[in-house]
Parts: sequence; C-alpha cells; structure tokens
Amino acid sequence: MLWMPKGSPAKYPVDAVGREVRTPNPEPTLADRAASRNALALLKPNGRHSIWLFWSENGAFEHWYVNFERTLGWNGAGFDMVDQKLDLIVAPDATLQWKDEDELEHAASLGLVDADAVRAEATRVLERWPFPTGWESFRPDPGWALPLLPPGWDRV
Repeated sequence: MLWMPKGSPAKYPVDAVGREVRTPNPEPTLADRAASRNALALLKPNGRHSIWLFWSENGAFEHWYVNFERTLGWNGAGFDMVDQKLDLIVAPDATLQWKDEDELEHAASLGLVDADAVRAEATRVLERWPFPTGWESFRPDPGWALPLLPPGWDRV
C-alpha cells in the first residue's frame, strides 16, 4: 500500500516548454507537482495493474482507479513501473469509464506497449472484479507527516 495525501510531492515529465509529456520523450525534464487529493495505491509486486482509491474533500470514498502498468523492479529508492497507458475508473455503483485508449493505441503504434496484452489484463480485472477492495474505509493516522521524495530519487 502507498498512501499519498493531498500535497504529497511528485515529479512528472515535461517537454522543453513545460507541457506534460504523455508519450515517451528522448529528453524529458522533470517538473514538480503536488498531489491534488488523497489517494491510496494497492500495488502487487510484478503486477500488471494497480488499484488506486480516491476520496472526496469531505473524506467520502469516491472511486477506484485501475492503472495498467508493468513493474520493472526495485531501483534502490522506489519501484520502477512502466505505465501501459490504459486506465479504468470504477464508480461505487460499478459504472465503468475507460481512459486514454487513444494513448494506448499511439504507444502500441510506436512499439512501446503490447495493446492486446494490456486489454487482456483489463479483461482479467473485470472478470475477477476486485471491488470493493476492503480499503474503502481507510483513514490515515492524523499524526502522519506529509511524505517526502526518498533520497536517491533523482538517480533513478
């Protein structure tokens, strides 16, 4: 599990003019970003997806977010993952909203991902239906400090 409270520091790739890079860039630059909301990520070693839980400002559970990804492994400061572009938002009433299907197709056309394998993983998630996860009522310890990026993150 990875708890990321609102305000947690993060880095994301941008191009030369500061726009977020959604597809690979041979010379990415990293920009700072703070998490805009509270989230809990459920990660499995060598998994092909992670499930993120999100809550509203008032603390009510809002939705699950399935991020399709490929784990590369531990790098000494954190786990490296390769985003497989496709995402799925699942509402508490089981309504599904697919995201970034166009990015999946673009990445596949560049030979960066196997779109059929990503869709097969999406089918497995829906067949196993992991919702609810059991973490929907999670509340962090109010004494927990805002996390910091670990030493060595910049050498990843």
